[in-house]
Amino acid sequence: KVQAHMGDCFDNIIKLEFKSETSKDAVGMYSKDGGEYVPFYKPFTCEGAVEDWLNGLVEVMRQTLREILAKAKFTADQWELEKPRHEWLYDYCAQISLTASQI
Repeated sequence: KVQAHMGDCFDNIIKLEFKSETSKDAVGMYSKDGGEYVPFYKPFTCEGAVEDWLNGLVEVMRQTLREILAKAKFTADQWELEKPRHEWLYDYCAQISLTASQI
């Protein structure tokens, strides 16, 4: 039921991806603009009081983005050795690509 309100709760998330239609385990998130998908570093169970699991969801989102950013930063340091920057950009979601390229 909360899925319909995800866009109101978070600035740029339109919906969560679940393991199945009946599962309460979220495995990723979709952005409002462009339909980017970011898989979570581990499944998150959306269960219990809504305010509690929404706070837990925020932590999973943060940890996921931290891990992706660390990987993006590491691979950015190898731009010309492994993959040119213009190809590297498409390996990550836009926010992570922008941030990693500016660090």
